[in-house]
Amino acid sequence: MSGHAGPAWLAELQAGFGQVIRTPLDRSTGTLRAATASYRDDFVREIADSAFGDAASRLAVYNRQYWFRLFTVLQASFPLTARLFGYWAFNEVATRFLLAHPPASWDLERMPDGFEGFVAEEHARDPALVEAARLDAAWRRVFAAPTVRPYRPTTADAARLFTSRLLLSPAVALVTESFPLVALRHRLASERAETPAARPPALERPAWWALVGEPGGVRHVPLEPREAELFALLDALPLGEALARVEASCSDDERRGLPERARGWLARSVQLGFFSGLAE
Repeated sequence: MSGHAGPAWLAELQAGFGQVIRTPLDRSTGTLRAATASYRDDFVREIADSAFGDAASRLAVYNRQYWFRLFTVLQASFPLTARLFGYWAFNEVATRFLLAHPPASWDLERMPDGFEGFVAEEHARDPALVEAARLDAAWRRVFAAPTVRPYRPTTADAARLFTSRLLLSPAVALVTESFPLVALRHRLASERAETPAARPPALERPAWWALVGEPGGVRHVPLEPREAELFALLDALPLGEALARVEASCSDDERRGLPERARGWLARSVQLGFFSGLAE
């Protein structure tokens, strides 16, 4: 592949066309319209008018298609967040995000990366919205995760199991919610409304879930509080130490039943493919 730069006219054409298609759409009329007056005059003059319309109108077609495509990808990647905002308001937030973080990869599916952090910065006073964006991001990450062979303990692993870390599969995410957003996300998936969805009331106590990627979708598995605590500790600690930490935080009544419950949690997690292997 040659290292020579392309001709100057091509670079200028690409720069002018890039400026045109990235020009934000005008929202002042209540519909999304191309703001052709914001196009670079010198570039528009270089594009000849034709029987298909004047130069600005023809460029506007690409301008609208660019933004509509990006909005569609973001809405599909953050469906719960989009419904809580309502699509009109969501697209406004998406525009600010895309102007601050323009797509930089040939893979359009990478474009939404970091959107949940942008929502958290802009809407820190709306905890349900911030939590929804993080849930959507975790769901998206699990759905797109590469296929990994799930870890199945062998008899040879028995001697080192308690002194090793169980590695969480990239196709698994542990999430906590203060609002019933997993159930809301599931319910809204069958609706076609574009109006903002009502914020659900906060839960009396937090709930924990494991999102598990499967062929064609994502399974959401409810976790008990101590179970979620154990799995969160396993990310950094050997199994034996993680179990000891959970035991230390239990009441006397909880502690008596902990060994049997922990065996059940671990057996189910292995069956569902939570882990990808062991690390010393």
